[in-house]
Amino acid sequence: MHKPSFIIIGILFATTMFAVNNLSLKNISKIYVQNGEHNYQYSLNYDSQNRIISITPDNLEIFGITNFEYAGDSVRVFKGDMFVSCSINSQGYIDNTKYGDFPVLFIGNMFYNSLGQLTSIENQNLKMLFKWENDNMVTMNVQEEQIDLTYTEIENKNQFGLLLKIEEENCTPVFPYYSLLGKATKHLPASIGQGEEKISYNYKIDEDGFVTEITMIYPNNSKTVFYRFAYE
Repeated sequence: MHKPSFIIIGILFATTMFAVNNLSLKNISKIYVQNGEHNYQYSLNYDSQNRIISITPDNLEIFGITNFEYAGDSVRVFKGDMFVSCSINSQGYIDNTKYGDFPVLFIGNMFYNSLGQLTSIENQNLKMLFKWENDNMVTMNVQEEQIDLTYTEIENKNQFGLLLKIEEENCTPVFPYYSLLGKATKHLPASIGQGEEKISYNYKIDEDGFVTEITMIYPNNSKTVFYRFAYE
């Protein structure tokens, strides 16, 4: 498991959010990422249960396909030799994980309240605690460090999971893993971070209330990243 400082950095660089398996949602078919001078495109494929089975980048030969295997009460996410294997509890959320270098930050044993909201993650190195108010996660604590979250009044109709991202170094879409970490927040976040070091979020939505664009503004306007979504 990464040291706490790396977890905090990873959370601050969290990007887009997405739900893996909800039959009432529109299926996102493509994600377009504009990060400075770099532009990326991802195509999402689903099975008959609306579960993601593969995510293919436009630069396939460079970044590779991320695959998903479902078997009863387990899910395996992998790209090449990297993987993370998860057991799933009766609520449909991750219970614990086996880690094989797949670039996710949260691994270990997961704990939820009666509403299915993530309350803590524990492993041999550290414990993370999560606080909820009015159906939104408002703080995350890693040992002595705390991350605060604020929210818009926009309903989270996509049921986007929190802290989901496309890992930047190898452009690996890791967001489906995070979407299995409990119930989604009621509203879309406005900011995530510590003190003045916060990422701010702006949104565009369609006529049905589903997100078509997320704009992430990094602290001190150091960078702006756009995520745009196309639906089936």
